[in-house]
Amino acid sequence: MGVYGVDTKVSAGILLSLVAVIVVIGVLGFNPFDSDTSLDNGMIGSVNQTENNTNSPNYIFSPTTSLSLIPFSGAYSPSSSSVNPSPGPEPSPDPMEHIISLFDQYINANYNQSLIPGMAVVIVQNDKILYMNCLGVKDLESKEPVDENTLFGICSITKQFAATNIAQLVDKGLMNWKDPITDYYSYPDEFQLYSDEATEQITIHDCLIHRSGLGPESGNDFPTYFNDSYDVALYKLRYLENTTQFRSTYMYNSMVYALPGYCAARVANTEWKDLIKEDLLDPLGMTTATTSYYDFITSSNHVTPYKLLKNGTMKAYDIIPDPIGPSGSMAVSINEMVNWLKFQIADTGEYNGVQIVSKEELDGTRTGKIYTSNKNTSMYGYGWAISNGTIFHDGDSDAFFSQITIYNSKDIGIVILSNGGKYAEGFKVSLNAKFRELLNGNENYDPWISKKSSIDATWKSDLPDTYVPNPQPLSAYTGEYSSNIFGLINITTDSNTLICHYGNNGQAFDLKHWSNTTFEDPTNNHYFNFTDFHDGSAHQVNVTFTFPPENGTFNRTDT
Repeated sequence: MGVYGVDTKVSAGILLSLVAVIVVIGVLGFNPFDSDTSLDNGMIGSVNQTENNTNSPNYIFSPTTSLSLIPFSGAYSPSSSSVNPSPGPEPSPDPMEHIISLFDQYINANYNQSLIPGMAVVIVQNDKILYMNCLGVKDLESKEPVDENTLFGICSITKQFAATNIAQLVDKGLMNWKDPITDYYSYPDEFQLYSDEATEQITIHDCLIHRSGLGPESGNDFPTYFNDSYDVALYKLRYLENTTQFRSTYMYNSMVYALPGYCAARVANTEWKDLIKEDLLDPLGMTTATTSYYDFITSSNHVTPYKLLKNGTMKAYDIIPDPIGPSGSMAVSINEMVNWLKFQIADTGEYNGVQIVSKEELDGTRTGKIYTSNKNTSMYGYGWAISNGTIFHDGDSDAFFSQITIYNSKDIGIVILSNGGKYAEGFKVSLNAKFRELLNGNENYDPWISKKSSIDATWKSDLPDTYVPNPQPLSAYTGEYSSNIFGLINITTDSNTLICHYGNNGQAFDLKHWSNTTFEDPTNNHYFNFTDFHDGSAHQVNVTFTFPPENGTFNRTDT
């Protein structure tokens, strides 16, 4: 069902007499989620584009103008559905109704400026949905509207699901938070870090609170850009130096965080995606949630992953997070994220009368275990950040941007799902902040204005300080280059354009000349500086990866 609208039926009985006219009108409201709430009419939306290649349709938007082709959805929020037949005292207004109304107005007033193709938002209090709004389209070509069952990638919000799944095995006595990783990955040829100490001592607990010593998202480009399997990417971690002392500092790292999830799969003698589906997702009624890109992209109701380039192009973009599954591969609809919110807000470990996990272990995932900054105001648990009475986490990739926040004292949770690029990231952050301030009584707070201005100022194509024309024929750059850490890249040409292929990644990325012998991959914001020219060709290329911010030196292999 793509649209929820108020089904208002008006019936009238008219009795005429010589003395008086009596008119009786009855109004009936309909809401499939809650009989005490009604729905405002509107549009909500779909996508079936499965591939990203050089022939993918691109859509050009200006960050300073409205995205007029995307329709708004309707939202639903509590409202009165009947008329009191006799006079009486006015009921006290529900403050949450006012908050929801202002929040809805804020979304609808600013969504067009966010450049987001598709979005879905839900707010739950205890076990009731206060608000659900689906906006935009699943796909810019088909223009099918997003609906409440449309799948979005939730990226790193996956981490809290993976941790809860491990908690289930801890309950059963099959795992322990203090287990060393070498209990599960015992052979050096499959797991080794920068030092013997870190390799031998790192535990499930260490991985889940991001204190491995490796830098922020270090190693994440192995599976992300080169499409390495997790085993191959894990092997490569031995080549990465630590940036902090082991166990000394919180450094967010998805590659390392995924390890405990795969340890759990080894305990259960199955694949992680099957383990979490059977033990956690299905019991929570999250039966359409996916844990692999293939299942997501072949589902009947999903958004197309889009990435907004700095030149204003909205490009269909395959983002394949399967190798780091426990850290970020899940896709879920807003409708089924409701189940997750209800489960977390209840804080019993039960769902629909079934004990999913013990309350003790569930609470353990949501308890702060390491400070995330020097300010000592925010901590990290297992897949949750904890600060000022809230538990929360975001999920960001090149194509998907999500947010979950639960206000413990109010038993209220909000989830925001979106796709589409840097403005989507800024808008979901702004919406989350707006709702927080509305709960605190600050109605005039407007974070989107400054957030959008900041993105406008920075999200534009980089230009060299001094442009130097390309001094070499394109043939001088083509060939295969290798790095001991990253693997292979292959540079080819097509229609007088350099093309880059990263490792096992089947996608081809155009390289645009930037200056002198440096080319840019504008899709991924990578820079290729070709050097060591002799015998008519470059023999080395230095690649600057922007996320994570690492550099790789690749040497020509086809000499």
